[in-house]
Amino acid sequence: MQLQNLKYVFIVFYLLIFVGFSFTQEKKIVQIRGLLTNQQNDILSYTFIYDKYAQKGYLTNDKGEFNIFVERGTELIFSHIGYKKFAYTIPIIGNTDLLFLRIKLIPDTILLKEITVFPWKTYQQFIQVFINTPIPDDDISRAEQNFAILKKQLATMEEDDNFQSASIAYKINLQQMANNLYWKGQTQPMQIFNIMAWQEFIRYIREGKFKNPNKRKKN
Repeated sequence: MQLQNLKYVFIVFYLLIFVGFSFTQEKKIVQIRGLLTNQQNDILSYTFIYDKYAQKGYLTNDKGEFNIFVERGTELIFSHIGYKKFAYTIPIIGNTDLLFLRIKLIPDTILLKEITVFPWKTYQQFIQVFINTPIPDDDISRAEQNFAILKKQLATMEEDDNFQSASIAYKINLQQMANNLYWKGQTQPMQIFNIMAWQEFIRYIREGKFKNPNKRKKN
Protein backbone atom coordinates (compact mmCIF):
# COMPACT_ATOMS: atom_id res chain seq x y z
CA MET A 1 0.00 0.00 0.00
CA GLN A 2 2.84 2.32 0.85
CA LEU A 3 4.61 1.49 -2.41
CA GLN A 4 1.47 2.33 -4.36
CA ASN A 5 1.21 5.71 -2.61
CA LEU A 6 4.83 6.44 -3.40
CA LYS A 7 4.18 5.69 -7.05
CA TYR A 8 1.35 8.24 -7.11
CA VAL A 9 3.58 10.85 -5.47
CA PHE A 10 6.34 10.34 -8.04
CA ILE A 11 3.84 10.48 -10.90
CA VAL A 12 2.37 13.81 -9.66
CA PHE A 13 5.86 15.21 -9.11
CA TYR A 14 6.98 14.36 -12.64
CA LEU A 15 3.76 15.77 -14.08
CA LEU A 16 4.34 19.07 -12.29
CA ILE A 17 7.88 19.26 -13.58
CA PHE A 18 6.71 18.48 -17.11
CA VAL A 19 3.94 21.09 -17.00
CA GLY A 20 6.29 23.74 -15.66
CA PHE A 21 8.87 22.93 -18.32
CA SER A 22 6.22 23.03 -21.03
CA PHE A 23 4.91 26.36 -19.73
CA THR A 24 8.43 27.76 -19.79
CA GLN A 25 8.91 26.62 -23.34
CA GLU A 26 5.62 28.20 -24.39
CA LYS A 27 6.61 31.70 -23.19
CA LYS A 28 6.72 33.91 -26.23
CA ILE A 29 8.70 37.00 -27.06
CA VAL A 30 6.56 39.98 -27.98
CA GLN A 31 7.61 43.23 -29.64
CA ILE A 32 6.61 46.40 -27.77
CA ARG A 33 6.56 49.71 -29.60
CA GLY A 34 5.27 52.93 -28.14
CA LEU A 35 5.43 56.62 -27.37
CA LEU A 36 6.02 58.31 -24.04
CA THR A 37 4.52 61.74 -23.23
CA ASN A 38 3.13 63.70 -20.31
CA GLN A 39 -0.48 64.70 -19.69
CA GLN A 40 -0.12 67.68 -22.06
CA ASN A 41 1.21 65.38 -24.84
CA ASP A 42 4.72 66.81 -24.55
CA ILE A 43 7.42 64.38 -25.65
CA LEU A 44 9.50 62.85 -22.83
CA SER A 45 12.89 62.11 -24.32
CA TYR A 46 15.29 59.51 -22.91
CA THR A 47 12.83 57.97 -20.46
CA PHE A 48 14.11 54.89 -18.62
CA ILE A 49 12.25 51.59 -19.14
CA TYR A 50 12.99 48.68 -16.83
CA ASP A 51 12.10 45.06 -17.69
CA LYS A 52 11.43 43.57 -14.27
CA TYR A 53 11.46 39.92 -15.41
CA ALA A 54 14.61 40.08 -17.54
CA GLN A 55 16.21 42.75 -15.31
CA LYS A 56 17.16 44.88 -18.29
CA GLY A 57 16.92 48.59 -18.92
CA TYR A 58 16.09 50.60 -22.03
CA LEU A 59 15.85 54.27 -23.01
CA THR A 60 13.46 56.05 -25.32
CA ASN A 61 14.94 58.14 -28.12
CA ASP A 62 14.86 61.92 -28.40
CA LYS A 63 11.31 61.70 -29.80
CA GLY A 64 10.02 59.66 -26.85
CA GLU A 65 9.71 56.50 -28.96
CA PHE A 66 10.79 53.00 -27.94
CA ASN A 67 10.94 49.59 -29.62
CA ILE A 68 11.87 46.62 -27.39
CA PHE A 69 11.41 42.84 -27.24
CA VAL A 70 10.22 41.28 -23.97
CA GLU A 71 8.56 38.12 -22.74
CA ARG A 72 4.86 37.95 -22.07
CA GLY A 73 3.92 38.36 -18.43
CA THR A 74 6.80 40.67 -17.60
CA GLU A 75 6.31 44.06 -15.97
CA LEU A 76 7.68 47.23 -17.54
CA ILE A 77 8.41 50.21 -15.29
CA PHE A 78 8.65 53.65 -16.91
CA SER A 79 10.47 56.40 -14.99
CA HIS A 80 11.42 59.97 -15.85
CA ILE A 81 12.81 62.78 -13.70
CA GLY A 82 9.98 64.96 -12.39
CA TYR A 83 7.27 62.36 -13.06
CA LYS A 84 5.73 59.47 -11.16
CA LYS A 85 6.74 55.94 -12.08
CA PHE A 86 4.31 53.94 -14.19
CA ALA A 87 4.13 50.12 -14.32
CA TYR A 88 2.59 48.11 -17.14
CA THR A 89 2.25 44.31 -17.23
CA ILE A 90 2.45 42.61 -20.61
CA PRO A 91 -0.52 40.23 -21.04
CA ILE A 92 0.40 36.54 -20.88
CA ILE A 93 -2.20 35.55 -23.43
CA GLY A 94 -2.49 37.34 -26.75
CA ASN A 95 -3.07 36.81 -30.45
CA THR A 96 -0.42 39.19 -31.71
CA ASP A 97 3.33 39.44 -31.37
CA LEU A 98 3.32 43.23 -31.66
CA LEU A 99 1.92 45.67 -29.11
CA PHE A 100 1.76 49.44 -29.34
CA LEU A 101 1.65 51.43 -26.08
CA ARG A 102 0.91 55.12 -25.53
CA ILE A 103 2.19 55.91 -22.05
CA LYS A 104 1.40 59.24 -20.34
CA LEU A 105 3.29 60.03 -17.16
CA ILE A 106 1.89 62.19 -14.36
CA PRO A 107 4.05 65.00 -12.92
CA ASP A 108 5.48 64.30 -9.49
CA THR A 109 5.47 67.42 -7.30
CA ILE A 110 7.83 67.35 -4.33
CA LEU A 111 7.49 70.16 -1.79
CA LEU A 112 10.73 71.04 -0.04
CA LYS A 113 11.28 73.25 2.96
CA GLU A 114 12.44 76.77 2.22
CA ILE A 115 16.10 77.41 2.95
CA THR A 116 18.32 80.47 2.69
CA VAL A 117 21.82 80.00 1.31
CA PHE A 118 24.58 82.34 2.47
CA PRO A 119 28.19 82.45 1.25
CA TRP A 120 29.47 82.52 4.84
CA LYS A 121 30.03 79.49 7.03
CA THR A 122 29.23 81.17 10.34
CA TYR A 123 27.30 84.18 11.61
CA GLN A 124 30.54 85.74 12.89
CA GLN A 125 31.97 85.74 9.37
CA PHE A 126 28.85 87.53 8.13
CA ILE A 127 29.28 90.24 10.79
CA GLN A 128 32.93 90.79 9.86
CA VAL A 129 32.16 91.04 6.15
CA PHE A 130 29.24 93.41 6.80
CA ILE A 131 31.35 95.72 8.98
CA ASN A 132 34.30 95.79 6.56
CA THR A 133 32.21 96.27 3.42
CA PRO A 134 33.13 99.62 1.79
CA ILE A 135 30.15 101.86 1.10
CA PRO A 136 30.20 103.11 -2.51
CA ASP A 137 30.17 106.91 -2.83
CA ASP A 138 29.42 107.05 -6.55
CA ASP A 139 25.97 108.55 -6.02
CA ILE A 140 27.31 111.22 -3.66
CA SER A 141 30.11 112.24 -6.02
CA ARG A 142 27.72 112.41 -8.97
CA ALA A 143 25.31 114.57 -6.95
CA GLU A 144 28.13 116.97 -6.03
CA GLN A 145 29.16 117.26 -9.68
CA ASN A 146 25.57 117.94 -10.73
CA PHE A 147 25.21 120.66 -8.09
CA ALA A 148 28.43 122.29 -9.29
CA ILE A 149 27.21 122.30 -12.91
CA LEU A 150 23.84 123.72 -11.87
CA LYS A 151 25.49 126.47 -9.82
CA LYS A 152 27.69 127.41 -12.75
CA GLN A 153 24.69 127.56 -15.10
CA LEU A 154 22.77 129.81 -12.70
CA ALA A 155 25.74 132.17 -12.42
CA THR A 156 25.99 132.37 -16.22
CA MET A 157 22.28 133.12 -16.55
CA GLU A 158 22.45 135.90 -13.94
CA GLU A 159 25.26 137.62 -15.86
CA ASP A 160 23.26 137.49 -19.10
CA ASP A 161 21.57 140.86 -19.92
CA ASN A 162 18.71 139.11 -21.67
CA PHE A 163 18.00 136.79 -18.76
CA GLN A 164 14.55 137.09 -17.22
CA SER A 165 13.08 135.13 -14.39
CA ALA A 166 10.13 132.81 -14.93
CA SER A 167 7.75 135.12 -13.08
CA ILE A 168 8.60 138.16 -15.24
CA ALA A 169 8.28 136.15 -18.45
CA TYR A 170 4.94 134.80 -17.25
CA LYS A 171 3.60 138.31 -16.53
CA ILE A 172 4.73 139.61 -19.93
CA ASN A 173 3.06 136.68 -21.65
CA LEU A 174 -0.22 137.30 -19.79
CA GLN A 175 -0.09 141.02 -20.66
CA GLN A 176 0.38 140.23 -24.34
CA MET A 177 -2.53 137.78 -24.29
CA ALA A 178 -4.78 140.36 -22.59
CA ASN A 179 -3.86 143.02 -25.14
CA ASN A 180 -4.54 140.67 -28.03
CA LEU A 181 -7.97 139.79 -26.63
CA TYR A 182 -8.82 143.45 -25.94
CA TRP A 183 -7.93 144.65 -29.44
CA LYS A 184 -9.26 141.58 -31.24
CA GLY A 185 -11.05 142.65 -34.45
CA GLN A 186 -9.79 146.24 -34.09
CA THR A 187 -6.79 148.21 -35.21
CA GLN A 188 -4.35 148.23 -32.32
CA PRO A 189 -2.86 151.72 -31.72
CA MET A 190 0.88 152.23 -31.87
CA GLN A 191 2.54 152.12 -28.46
CA ILE A 192 4.60 155.19 -29.22
CA PHE A 193 1.48 157.31 -28.79
CA ASN A 194 0.39 155.49 -25.59
CA ILE A 195 0.63 158.05 -22.75
CA MET A 196 0.34 155.35 -20.06
CA ALA A 197 3.24 153.44 -21.59
CA TRP A 198 5.39 156.60 -21.62
CA GLN A 199 4.61 157.24 -17.95
CA GLU A 200 5.55 153.67 -17.02
CA PHE A 201 8.76 153.94 -19.08
CA ILE A 202 9.82 157.16 -17.32
CA ARG A 203 9.04 155.61 -13.92
CA TYR A 204 11.25 152.59 -14.74
CA ILE A 205 14.12 154.93 -15.70
CA ARG A 206 13.86 156.80 -12.40
CA GLU A 207 13.78 153.56 -10.43
CA GLY A 208 16.82 152.25 -12.31
CA LYS A 209 15.20 149.03 -13.48
CA PHE A 210 17.05 149.14 -16.80
CA LYS A 211 20.48 149.19 -15.13
CA ASN A 212 22.59 146.02 -14.97
CA PRO A 213 23.86 145.56 -11.40
CA ASN A 214 26.48 143.03 -12.53
CA LYS A 215 28.17 145.53 -14.84
CA ARG A 216 28.36 148.00 -11.94
CA LYS A 217 30.12 145.39 -9.83
CA LYS A 218 32.64 144.67 -12.58
CA ASN A 219 33.53 148.34 -12.89
